[in-house]
Amino acid sequence: MGRNFIWLFGENLAATSNNNSYYFWKQVVARRDGIDKYLVLEKNAANKAAYASLSNEEKSFVVWKNTVKHFKIYLNADMYFVSLSYKDITPTKLGFLKTEFFIEKPLIYLQHGTLGIKAIEYKGYGYNNNMFRFLYYNKNIKPTLMDYNKFKDYQLYYGIYPPRYIELVKRHKAYHSEPKKGKDILWFMTWREYLGDNYMTQMLMHQIKGVLSSQKLADYLEKTNSTFTVCLHQFFDEEKIEEFKECIKTDKIKFIHSHKTDVLDELAKNDVLITDYSSVGFDFTVLNKPVILYQPDLKNYLAKRNLYCEVEELEQCSYTKARQLVDAIADETYTINPFFKSRLPEEIDYDFIESGAHIDRMYEEFSTIQKNKVTFLGYNFYGVGGTVFATRSLAEALLEKNYLVELLSLKCTAKPKEMPYGLQLTALYKANSRRKIELLKRGFFRWKGLYGHLDCDCSKQNLSPYSGMAMRKKLENINSKTVISTRESLHLFLNDATSEKIEEKIYFFHCTAALVNELFPDIVNKMEKIDIGKAVFVSEENRQLYLDKFNFKNYKDYIVLGNTLESSRSVAREDIGAIEENVNSNNPEEPQRDYFLGMYLLRISHEREADINNLIGFAKYLKEQKVDDIVIDVYGTGDYLNEFLDKIFDNEVEDYICYCGETSNPKNQMKNHDAVVDFTLNHSFGMPYIEAILNGKMVYCTENTGSREVLNGIDGCIYTSYEDLLNKIRKFPEVTDDQLRDNYDKISKVYSREVLGEKFVEFLEK
Repeated sequence: MGRNFIWLFGENLAATSNNNSYYFWKQVVARRDGIDKYLVLEKNAANKAAYASLSNEEKSFVVWKNTVKHFKIYLNADMYFVSLSYKDITPTKLGFLKTEFFIEKPLIYLQHGTLGIKAIEYKGYGYNNNMFRFLYYNKNIKPTLMDYNKFKDYQLYYGIYPPRYIELVKRHKAYHSEPKKGKDILWFMTWREYLGDNYMTQMLMHQIKGVLSSQKLADYLEKTNSTFTVCLHQFFDEEKIEEFKECIKTDKIKFIHSHKTDVLDELAKNDVLITDYSSVGFDFTVLNKPVILYQPDLKNYLAKRNLYCEVEELEQCSYTKARQLVDAIADETYTINPFFKSRLPEEIDYDFIESGAHIDRMYEEFSTIQKNKVTFLGYNFYGVGGTVFATRSLAEALLEKNYLVELLSLKCTAKPKEMPYGLQLTALYKANSRRKIELLKRGFFRWKGLYGHLDCDCSKQNLSPYSGMAMRKKLENINSKTVISTRESLHLFLNDATSEKIEEKIYFFHCTAALVNELFPDIVNKMEKIDIGKAVFVSEENRQLYLDKFNFKNYKDYIVLGNTLESSRSVAREDIGAIEENVNSNNPEEPQRDYFLGMYLLRISHEREADINNLIGFAKYLKEQKVDDIVIDVYGTGDYLNEFLDKIFDNEVEDYICYCGETSNPKNQMKNHDAVVDFTLNHSFGMPYIEAILNGKMVYCTENTGSREVLNGIDGCIYTSYEDLLNKIRKFPEVTDDQLRDNYDKISKVYSREVLGEKFVEFLEK
């Protein structure tokens, strides 16, 4: 059905074929299951040798870095798999032309080691928010990754064992199939941020020499016929290696560079490992071999690097003196290191690893997710507004339910802010970009006939005709199982979609029936003529209004879903009441307010003129009543902004209404306001009310479709006149924290992401 999915694997800037990406790819590349798995390699000697060892079928799925094929696969890929960085898979030049790409597809970060000692600085919102899954192999580290690295629970996947262990176990068995004399000892040193021309580096050099020059070490190696291999980071140049060679007292000691050797092979064949802060300690321990931690520079290391563990635990499991290390080696007092052992599975299943079952497990997880991808169609998910926030919230709910989710916008007008982590964002064109391709989209495709179904959209004048053509083409080839339209004009595009991958089309009715034909001329008549299988309404009242006003019931099944909030846009229940104290404690010199400060979120557009007039009317009422201790801060923007500001100053109510610009996350502003005061006359759904209450704020609003739906059972919110609103504001000091928490609980019970996510998934899979 349609084109196959495309996955692109790479590691170490495509320079190697011996790490997690390579072994994951090699285990699954031959599967013919609708996913084409490609590996990008740089043309170097090691990769050419690896390529020569592949079967013809495997070779057909190798792309050489910076070739035309690499560009084509990279741009068309559905998912990326890397071991070190997104640069593992990105092209860097085409011929003599340098290129720079920014990740815009879901990325699976396989890692190149097991985290346990040194902290990494990747964040959950990294890679332009495309860190879809971050794999970890330390069974205890998940809470730390969520706290320190700000990952969401759903972004983290426990892989049990790194993919390359399939080869590590095989090689270890081969090297140790027969008994041998002596010990093969590997000293693996990791990178230090402080290395350079400084006293700390000089101290480290002396500490290393203190071990290498030990006569006791030399005697032990000679007596037992043991070998001692020092694997150095590339920072240690030939000059430094010569310094080390000059101080050794036996030819049983040799030196290698980590970037010039097969580290996996060294780990497999050696019997004892000495390391400092490297994750290779886990690799060695999983083979049930002893690891000695030697950290003579712990204090200096910590000056430049954070840890995932407690220093005290490291100190209990490591040595800091050269003589301690030498004694442990020569006296053979080392054992399985408890630091690494405690973070691995209690029982290591070598047959499971050697068969690649751990990779198969990962593959089944990610391939299932890929094949069940959900795409939302919308106007501009990079902006603000009720539909935008509601869709992003539902998308996060699906992410939390283990779905791969994409928001596909007609256009992009700004950089994404406060998006759910791991959410794929795609725009048909970028309205403000000066890149040549974007200028071409906006400049060349000007024929109005390209708008297509956007002819019945009141915002057509704010769109390039390219968007209509591009949406139609996109839906011919989209690789999503479920596609959901969130805008009435886009319902017509979705109905026409011909991609064979689409199994489910869902039509979301966000617009109130009272305004639908005004905002989308003749749209109801057109929707009567299309095949709507599943429809979603945000409120039962709005669904009924479509029925009463237009007799619209052209759908086979429907759900009244409601809306919810993204995690970044609400506070925790326990923070209600503590918010204001925290704010004031950070600004001890800021004077206490002696007036009521309300907040109003408003899309300042022509169709909201009645709402704006309602706000102005209240301000004039306050002025007439000589009230001087109430101010309403207004946040929002739109095509009616100049007229809105004129109304404020023409009516001389600037003392009561303060325009504060737009905000992408009202949560940050709400904590500085007493309550949300809403003057909107007709909300199809009361998203601002949910947002206020889930941020621990009281809300005052008109009676409308949204308030009746959302605020049912919550007292004191709906006002019937300006006088009534003023009286409610006067009684605001009587609102208690317990009342606000009770409101929070009532909203959460019906409109939490978990509740709506479960409800929507049940409808999706129906």
